[in-house]
Amino acid sequence: MGQRPDRGTGQNADLRCATLSLRLLETTDLHGHVRAYDYFTDRPAPHRGLSALALEIARARDEARNCLLFDCGDFLQGTPITQIWGEGDPALADAPNPMIAAMNTVGYDAAALGNHEFDFGLAQLDRALAEANFPFVCANLERSPESESPAARGKVTPWRMIEREMQDDAGRMQKMRIAVIGLLPPPTLGWMQKRYTGAMATTCIEQAARHHLAQIRAARPDLVIALAHTGIAPIEPGKHDCACDSEHAALAVAQLDGIDVVLAGHDHRPFPDLGRPATAGIDPITATLAGKPAINAGVAGTTLGVLDLTLERRDGTWQITRHSAALRQVRNGEPRECAAILTASASAHAATLAHIRREIGESAVPLHSYFSMISPDRCLALMARAAFSHAAERLRGHPLAALPRLAAVSTFKAGGLGGAGNFIDIPAGKLRASHLDDLYLFNNGIGAVEITGAELRDWLEQSASVFFQITPGTQAPRLRDPGFASYQFDVISGLRYEIDLSQPPRFAPDGRCIAPEAARIRTLTHAGRPVTPDDRFVLLGNDFRLSGGSGFRQRGRPMNLDPAPVLIRELLQSEIRAANPVLDIAPEPIWRFAPMPGTQVICHTGPGAKPHLHELATHGVHATPLPIDSDGFLPLRIAL
Repeated sequence: MGQRPDRGTGQNADLRCATLSLRLLETTDLHGHVRAYDYFTDRPAPHRGLSALALEIARARDEARNCLLFDCGDFLQGTPITQIWGEGDPALADAPNPMIAAMNTVGYDAAALGNHEFDFGLAQLDRALAEANFPFVCANLERSPESESPAARGKVTPWRMIEREMQDDAGRMQKMRIAVIGLLPPPTLGWMQKRYTGAMATTCIEQAARHHLAQIRAARPDLVIALAHTGIAPIEPGKHDCACDSEHAALAVAQLDGIDVVLAGHDHRPFPDLGRPATAGIDPITATLAGKPAINAGVAGTTLGVLDLTLERRDGTWQITRHSAALRQVRNGEPRECAAILTASASAHAATLAHIRREIGESAVPLHSYFSMISPDRCLALMARAAFSHAAERLRGHPLAALPRLAAVSTFKAGGLGGAGNFIDIPAGKLRASHLDDLYLFNNGIGAVEITGAELRDWLEQSASVFFQITPGTQAPRLRDPGFASYQFDVISGLRYEIDLSQPPRFAPDGRCIAPEAARIRTLTHAGRPVTPDDRFVLLGNDFRLSGGSGFRQRGRPMNLDPAPVLIRELLQSEIRAANPVLDIAPEPIWRFAPMPGTQVICHTGPGAKPHLHELATHGVHATPLPIDSDGFLPLRIAL
């Protein structure tokens, strides 16, 4: 914080020395988890959701003299209960937004906007924001006045000053002025492609923050907190403008003079993290970024971030002298929920149950993601088929219609940080609306780019970076790098290739190219012939990925596939309904690991995979199940 004349002295000038303890609580990336209920499987999920986490929030508040609660964005989208509200389901036409209602019940002091707040359009966003009894902050979003509804006007400002009477350690009351500034990833609107043309613009995080920090300094705060919906990652050497185009700019935010604390989000990776390696400016043990206190509470209301600060007042200026950070999970043995949230969301919950139980088709085969990281996968084959069906119609008569078509697909649910239950598991039989939401969680639209063979190879190298490098002849090293999410492993339908794990990964989880010469992709072919650097294709994929989401830099040249956004979830529903008489889809043998005799690796899947283990042998994958581990995963020993 430092002793600067821009820090508040105000009405506390007579108290030259004081010590005050302040607890900051953070939730982030709640993604529609209002209740402790899994709407994808239609059963309770006791240890996730704001209704369960609210009890831990109450405990954490009771333990502290002074406490503030913030959210760092991506709260409106992610589960069917918020999805059907966002899509304007008639059953909820007059109902409040269930997540905002829950957050009102808990009592937030402020919240940042995340990129997924914009998924349902500006009208629904404004409607939700207008219902909140707490403010929102976002400094690097510019919005045209005519696009803003009167009800939501003034609800989102670049920053806010929170003024509170707080008790110092000697029992004296201190008037504290705490500024909070909100920031979101600059590519946010680019990920939406055609959805917000002209209505809004996002700007560079660093430039916007510097601009508003000048105003904040003039207001003489005692503490400045960044509510930064952006991930934590190293800054590439020599790259000084990462905050202008990166979705992982928390470190750049922390480096700004005038920022005292960073509450981060977006990447779903908890921080502090004892298993994360320290890098320049990032200390995952002491929970600091550029030497400043920082925290990231993870995802889905499974964890509460608790950041305790000790502030000392010296010569009229408050300074952070100590801090500690902890991540609290919903306590085992307490499958209770906040009664007020259950009441506030009761009508939405009932409408959601009716929605997810609607039959939409039938499948002759089970659809699951237990092996999507190690073998061909039916769910991915279905996504690719839906994309190809749509393109067959949309590309008719297009100048590039004669180019070969490919589809990049990935799964959102394959364990990882989501835990041993984070897998798709749809039995053969009747398909319900909940299964559609389970297959595709997000509101991504379909898109297309014209791409070369060289660009395709680089894309696949980034996808294949999700695996650790394996030394030939080793036994039982871990296969998957936990720093990557499953949706970063793109499989490209229409190609055939091998992944050579003896080679190093080319890319880091945040998208940095760390080994430009690394080459894992072997025997890359299309229609039986090698893919050359100059070959040209039409690549179908989701608009988020094609426009640079999840650390994938933009490759290829965008094509105008649809005049208006078409959601991938809608394409899947059309594909399911078109099946006659039932959906019967086979996994597509797109890729495999390059043989590495005498070498074995460990892949962690869910315990629900046991009835499906026989499928692996049909794809040439030799796997031996091991005992369930302490985290509930089923380890598989895989012979390469």
